[in-house]
Amino acid sequence: MSESRRVLGVFDATSMVTGNMIGSGIFLLVGFAAEPVSGNLSLILAWVIGGLMALMGAFCIAELSTRFPQTGGDFIYLHKVYGPFPSFLYGWMSLVIFQTGSTAVLASFSAKYLLQFIPQLQFLSVPALASLVLVFFTTIHCFKVQIGSRFQSILTIIKVLGIFLMVSLLLSAQTVNSPAPIQDTDPSNPYLGFSRALTPIFFAYTGWNCAGYIAGEISNPRKTLPIALIGGTFITTIIYAIVNYSFINTLGLYNMKGQEMVPLKALNSVGASHWSGFLSLLILISVMSSLSIHTQTAATRVIQAMGQQGIFFKFIGKTSPRFYTPVNALMVQAAWTIGLMFLLDIENLVDSTTVVMIMFSALSISTLFKIDRSTKDSSIYKIPLFPLIPLIYIISAIFICWGVIQYHLSQNSYLPFWGLFFLISGSIIFYIWRKFYDNEQT
Repeated sequence: MSESRRVLGVFDATSMVTGNMIGSGIFLLVGFAAEPVSGNLSLILAWVIGGLMALMGAFCIAELSTRFPQTGGDFIYLHKVYGPFPSFLYGWMSLVIFQTGSTAVLASFSAKYLLQFIPQLQFLSVPALASLVLVFFTTIHCFKVQIGSRFQSILTIIKVLGIFLMVSLLLSAQTVNSPAPIQDTDPSNPYLGFSRALTPIFFAYTGWNCAGYIAGEISNPRKTLPIALIGGTFITTIIYAIVNYSFINTLGLYNMKGQEMVPLKALNSVGASHWSGFLSLLILISVMSSLSIHTQTAATRVIQAMGQQGIFFKFIGKTSPRFYTPVNALMVQAAWTIGLMFLLDIENLVDSTTVVMIMFSALSISTLFKIDRSTKDSSIYKIPLFPLIPLIYIISAIFICWGVIQYHLSQNSYLPFWGLFFLISGSIIFYIWRKFYDNEQT
């Protein structure tokens, strides 16, 4: 079995973190984050706090990824500290719906926006076109890791420059349509509104831990991983705060509430509606950039690690002897994701496992309390203010989970509880797999 090579440097890893986080969320979720808050400062503060939560998680993963600088991310941390059962469940959930479901959503969004620019492709259904897009990115990442990383680094640079161009347009122009006066939607309980705003904001920040999944392919992990994880998250937080300030300055909070396309409304308000095509292209590049990074990391590296650790099919853990990439894992991920796109309502399935996904993230961070931190090792990055940072992250994760459950219950929806079904099915499969594996060993 060929081993992965450590070929990715600081720029590649940092652009991967930033590019993965800045997807469609900053364009499509801004209005939903604005809806429950009662003031301009509250909205900016909510985005900053969301960034601080992600930053605390990045600090924690920076230490874990330098302690266990292997491919697999959260799976590796859980496997090293808690053993095969919880790590298998994480890998199972990643393959079945966590990561592949998110990849399917990104591929579907990419296909929908691509059709706006190439209407000649409308003879294809969205799942069919999304599958072709996914196959394209999968093929790219089957080649040398550097090729895929350079490609997505270019996409990241383009979309960051595009975002700042949009911000400069909004801040330099005069508002054509005066924004309506700001109104408090829930002045009696601003705390509740603030907590509700953090739910879409949390999703806009997801992806800060992606560099940990390919730790086994990053050169000088002690230096590169902390810079990529912490630096990439910090950069994204600043970008999100600036973007939201430009929207508030242009539209006013009241006109942002509940709107699906706040950026488009903002451009229209300054008489720049002719830039709407640019905005659609920017969203397409942003989504495709996230899809590319998700394809390379996410489920691919998790199931690769599962195969290497002997708790899943061993052929999935093998890497190409020519390109040193996990071709088998990439193919399995692509095949499963395409099946999901054609057969199931992906967005509902992803929503149904949101609570479990967040709690697994907290469980991964909790491994910091189980490892021996007294040993001095210059190759390991140690987070400051331990145990405060991981503790705050875990409490924040529980807080967000409770908010998600409350929201769905208020809508008479029991969607989050479907995650338990996937966990139970994974537990049964693990039991069957262990019996099969033990019999094979004897």
